[in-house]
Amino acid sequence: MSQTELISNLQKQYQSVSEVIENFKWLENYFLNHNDLRGVFVTAYLHITQSIGAAIEEKTFQNNSWSQQYLICFANLYREAILNYEQGNLSEVPKSWEIAFNLAKNGDGYIIQHLLLGVNAHINHDLALALHQVSIDPNREEKYQDHTDINLILEKATDGLKRSVAEKYAPILKRLDRGLGTIDDEITAFSIPKAREHSWSMSIALTSAQTNLERAILQRSLDDQAAVLARLILASPIQHPKVKETVSFLKWIDQKVNWFVNLFR
Repeated sequence: MSQTELISNLQKQYQSVSEVIENFKWLENYFLNHNDLRGVFVTAYLHITQSIGAAIEEKTFQNNSWSQQYLICFANLYREAILNYEQGNLSEVPKSWEIAFNLAKNGDGYIIQHLLLGVNAHINHDLALALHQVSIDPNREEKYQDHTDINLILEKATDGLKRSVAEKYAPILKRLDRGLGTIDDEITAFSIPKAREHSWSMSIALTSAQTNLERAILQRSLDDQAAVLARLILASPIQHPKVKETVSFLKWIDQKVNWFVNLFR
């Protein structure tokens, strides 16, 4: 699979939940085959999307049609960020996504950083825009309840998500990540609902904006805030050269282990 195929895949706008899942599987496979660490977030996002998609099929939400459009719009914002990055349209790439993609492109950073950078850009930048695009009105209270109910799905899906990421991206390194100060589960579980609540508040602000200028200012604010958080995630306290040497060595081991496993499949 080539970059041309990647761009061709990304140019197709998602129209359904099944298309989102199918294309995320394709993206995950592409990134794995190219040792591209953008796949860390795609694997996590795919797992979450499948969980939310199942809830929609089971008609779990008060407004299943709106929840479905919400999921699709959200996924398309991510697709557009990767597409613009691949095509070199960096002025169209949100700053937080550009930081995440650059780290992956350089093959640097820890697994937890790649995951958190994706989560940050996804929630702290894209989510408010997705909510605004699918409209939180009418029946705002009903839609807010569906929005908050997703937190329960995220919580239930977390263990499976972590297993999926660990199995596909350097099982040795994930143990090292844990030892190097990974944000613990309680903080992660607390921060994601808080971030999603903030995104809902920002969607209200976007909806209430009286002019295009006001809306543009709010969107720049989202971009800047998420970029600040991305830089904080990027600024790992573990900078000692010996630690970096160890990480490089473990990456080499993982590559050899994966090659050996694949040889006998």
